[in-house]
Amino acid sequence: MPSTPVSTRVPPYVHARLTERAAERGTTLSALAASLLTAAVDDDGDGPAPRVDGPLVAAVRRVLLEQGDASEEDPRTGVHRELCLLLARTVERREPGYLAAIGPLHRALNSAAPSPADRAMSQVLASFLT
Repeated sequence: MPSTPVSTRVPPYVHARLTERAAERGTTLSALAASLLTAAVDDDGDGPAPRVDGPLVAAVRRVLLEQGDASEEDPRTGVHRELCLLLARTVERREPGYLAAIGPLHRALNSAAPSPADRAMSQVLASFLT
């Protein structure tokens, strides 16, 4: 199998452990390092699946889209939308601080689209408090 040499510096204790493991396996240090590097690169697919946005984030996205394109030239609009979506993801995934994120998300959505139709959004946000 064709290969490419790789050079790296490691602390002495790492080198000692690698040398010890190579001796235990009856192989060379370079062969052990190659197998460890290959295993690390091939292991990419075993990580957690990407998180998918759920119904709360979709509802927030709809409210923000209904806000209209009147102020699209204002860069603050894009920042406001991204912050709302970040807060919604935090609440939906119940990440640390999600209870504290409910209030600012609710206020931001009310300022974005203060219509009676958004009362459903208030109920959804209230459901996360229980």
